[in-house]
Amino acid sequence: MIRIVLIGLWICAVALGSLYLAVWQNSATAAVAPNTQEALDDGKTEVFSVPIIVDNAVQGYVVSQLAYTLDHTVNASFKIPVSYFINDEIFSQFYGHYSDVKNIQDVKFDDVKKSIIDGVNARFPQPLVKDLLVEQFNYITAKEIRDQNTKGLQRQQAPQSE
Repeated sequence: MIRIVLIGLWICAVALGSLYLAVWQNSATAAVAPNTQEALDDGKTEVFSVPIIVDNAVQGYVVSQLAYTLDHTVNASFKIPVSYFINDEIFSQFYGHYSDVKNIQDVKFDDVKKSIIDGVNARFPQPLVKDLLVEQFNYITAKEIRDQNTKGLQRQQAPQSE
């Protein structure tokens, strides 16, 4: 009986000792962590489409959704969501800049990303946007959209066999 009690006390001592060591080690690294990392906020834009117009006709759409990281200290001083500014920069990048639709498929997103970050940060007294990440970035032709929309009509108009 005494042997079982001593084993139980030994297990409790080992468990409490390991818990104390884990808490002590974690608190030591937690004190260092805030100094080594920047405080960042994150978010993402809504799915956003920009029409590509060539010869007064819509040739397609650039559809994008981006995730972003922001400097927390600068972001805390603004009440307007940054996604509005990012969407505006995306629109400025693509609307009216492509006269040949095939050029859109050769877009280098690193260049676009840098110009969007620079454009948004130029609107604020201090740099706000740290990075942009791609959630979605596609080009959809107007023909693909029309074909997609007419598929349902073709199914409804198809004669039903009895």
